[in-house]
Amino acid sequence: MSSVSSQPQFRYTQPPSKVLHLRNLPWECTEEELIELGKPFGTVVNTKCNVGANRNQAFIEFEDLNQAIQMISYYASSSEPAQVRGKTVYLQYSNRQEIVNNKTTADVVGNVLLVTVEGEDARMVSIDVLHLGHVKAISSVAA
Repeated sequence: MSSVSSQPQFRYTQPPSKVLHLRNLPWECTEEELIELGKPFGTVVNTKCNVGANRNQAFIEFEDLNQAIQMISYYASSSEPAQVRGKTVYLQYSNRQEIVNNKTTADVVGNVLLVTVEGEDARMVSIDVLHLGHVKAISSVAA
């Protein structure tokens, strides 16, 4: 049984959105657990886990706005709060209408080459010389 908190389970500060913002999640919460939480209300098309300063927040996006409204309405009128791993989860509409990117920075492929050239021959190395090394794009920053 979860402890009763003085913190409200819902905040109605945003207009309805098919994306819901979940707070107070267990740190180890997975995308699969978020999908299971939303499954009774409709099709979850996207999730974003472990966001926020404490990594205890997430977003779930439903296929349809009415599915998100149904989930919020259900838990607003239920005596049993939304829970993940026995921990009460706080729900609210997101200020976003869709989850744009489900990848973390570590998942995004970004080939970056940082070059520092030192010594007296450093003036001999130009961007053109570096580009010969099959670099696809070069962005230079003047010092």
